[in-house]
Amino acid sequence: MALAESYFGVMRAQVNARNHETALQLARGRMEEIINTMRYADIATANYPDENYGQVDGGASEYTTFARDVTIADSLNTLGQSVLKEITVTVSWQGVGQIRSVTLNSVVARYKDIQP
Repeated sequence: MALAESYFGVMRAQVNARNHETALQLARGRMEEIINTMRYADIATANYPDENYGQVDGGASEYTTFARDVTIADSLNTLGQSVLKEITVTVSWQGVGQIRSVTLNSVVARYKDIQP
């Protein structure tokens, strides 16, 4: 009996590790997509809508237990111009008995076309 419990514990740990790695991959992919946006002005939450469970990557079957949220906040200079975009990508998944998540944060700086 103890051996069976140990086996199922190992299986749960493997599933958790696989889900964690998948969530990191989904968060990194979205973060890279945002950071590589050609125009600074296009880095906006409206251009990267949240994806609920079953909607990640267009509803891909391998991601039905994952959700992905994006928040992009502007940091303004004293003239009210956006000089930084603070980006947060959170991927959540339905783990055994609880919701788990990973979060990545980054900053994109606007360094041209700024008035001194």
